[in-house]
Amino acid sequence: MPVFSGWFPHPSRSERLMTQEELSKYTGEDGTDVYLSILGHIYDVTRGRKHYGPGGGYSFFAGRDASRAFVSGDFENGLTDDLSELTNDNILSLEDWKKFYDKDYIYIGKLIGTFYTAEGKATKVIEEYQNSLLRALDDKKRQEDIDRQFPPCNSEWSQGGHTRVWCSNLSGGIQRSWVGVPRQFNQPGMPNSRPRCVCVRNIGPPSNEMNSMLHTNNGDLDNPNLKPYPLCDTQADSCVIINT
Repeated sequence: MPVFSGWFPHPSRSERLMTQEELSKYTGEDGTDVYLSILGHIYDVTRGRKHYGPGGGYSFFAGRDASRAFVSGDFENGLTDDLSELTNDNILSLEDWKKFYDKDYIYIGKLIGTFYTAEGKATKVIEEYQNSLLRALDDKKRQEDIDRQFPPCNSEWSQGGHTRVWCSNLSGGIQRSWVGVPRQFNQPGMPNSRPRCVCVRNIGPPSNEMNSMLHTNNGDLDNPNLKPYPLCDTQADSCVIINT
């Protein structure tokens, strides 16, 4: 099973194993402490009572594991620990929430049920989640690598039905030493998505042959997934597109 930071308690902490019935008593009613669980990990959120206690904006999280609601935003029918059919973005967001509780609140122990057995051992559900998390992290890194090679263009829309796209050395929020030229990009592995505007390095060797001395000084412009915009100067760093 993959190991992630924050998934195991600090050695100096004592860890409790709680049933759902036990956890349900910690809602802040009658002055009790406030606990919540995310991914089967229980946290003492009593110091955030105004948020998680009775009448608080997040009181529905208290005394239960409502992991799905952290990413679905469904606080009526989605207060469940069912993780089926989560997207990669959902999984990464859920992991960020867990890191938040690891950082800001006191870890109590594990919730017996969906994610952990009565002995505190991980169930297949949590193992599958962690494997999904690994895949989501890999996909995120792959997308970041693509965005570094092909940063998104800047764009502005005009009422005349035109869109101007342009490149700078910070377009797409990705700082770099080159500016590039706008191109339509059909991203591999996304056949049903529309082409998007990216900035393409137009000097030097291609990114996959950076150490090559034999190149056409064309940067990445020869990538087969790129297409010029009609009626635009192929070497200009901006282009006006007629919206159709």
